[in-house]
Amino acid sequence: MTTTARRGAAPPLHARVRGAIVRGAHRAAVRLTRAGDASLSRSGGPLRSDGRLVRVLPFGLIAVLSLVLTLLPTGAADAEAAHPDAAVVGAVLFGGTIVAAVLFPWDRWPPWTQFLVPLAYLLTVMLVVHAQGAEGSGYTILYLLPVAWLALYGPPGQLLLALALTAGLILLPPWLDQFLLGEDHYSTQSYVLTIVVLTIIIFVATALRLATDAASRDVLTGLPNRRVFMAVLRRRGTMAGAGAGRPLAVAIIDLDRFKAFNDSRGHDAGDRLLEATAAAWMEAIRERDVLARIGGEEFGLIVEGDVDDARAVAERLIALVPMHQTASAGVAGCPPGTDPQVALNAADDALYAAKKGGRARVITAAR
Repeated sequence: MTTTARRGAAPPLHARVRGAIVRGAHRAAVRLTRAGDASLSRSGGPLRSDGRLVRVLPFGLIAVLSLVLTLLPTGAADAEAAHPDAAVVGAVLFGGTIVAAVLFPWDRWPPWTQFLVPLAYLLTVMLVVHAQGAEGSGYTILYLLPVAWLALYGPPGQLLLALALTAGLILLPPWLDQFLLGEDHYSTQSYVLTIVVLTIIIFVATALRLATDAASRDVLTGLPNRRVFMAVLRRRGTMAGAGAGRPLAVAIIDLDRFKAFNDSRGHDAGDRLLEATAAAWMEAIRERDVLARIGGEEFGLIVEGDVDDARAVAERLIALVPMHQTASAGVAGCPPGTDPQVALNAADDALYAAKKGGRARVITAAR
């Protein structure tokens, strides 16, 4: 009896709070992962094959040029304090990193491995800056480049990791010198400058992230837009064709009689329906699936799996349409070597058949 009573009793407050925090962190991590894969500029990673040179070379050349210019002595005092060997080693390491970023077949490796490139850059900057001692405190602005690059092109997880790593690399060496070695080569001015630079880095990264997210997401629902959807579909199709990804299927889901709903209840009600539908569907899809708003009341779905998997997901979604409304869906496979647009056309034809057949159903395209 005692055991039963304890099992049925409400958990203590601290346990409930801890559980709420854990669940909230899990949901945030899931949404963060989805957001990274859903962004146009970040789908497939910053080093995906299409447009790689455009993304890498400008930042790479700026990195090498900035390193050389900041380490060049500008006077007699600077000439004595300069470390030309550090500049040479840094330039060589930066050059090697750029070559690896451009020539290495990153598409054949998991996306997280692409973080090795900004990681190598950050470590090189740390070595060069620390080699300069107090004179190198002004060079910490070099940390901005990989963070800005990831803010533009990288997934959110890698950007957060880069920010944390940058903060550690900037703040840790002075602390180690002072508290472990008993030496303090850094003046108060150097510490203040370091904090200012770190603040600038965080501000720039946040601004760039907000700007790129605004360009890749639907304003009303917060879902990826059509441009993002097509980019992710092409990317995953290429990976599947190279044997580095799972099979793909696509679905187009359309809210039934949305125009009539909009006309009878007003545009505000129509907007609320779209928002509520997107929120319900985002909670129902799997982490590796991608949901986007590709038209007025039309949504696109990318499913890693075969047509049966995509049909099961689509059926689950149309059962969750709120406000007593319905939706129809067309599903088509996208096997390796298939043009994504062809698969989408097949899914669109299947959607038309679902509408013609009575709506509130899922139709699979002929295989």
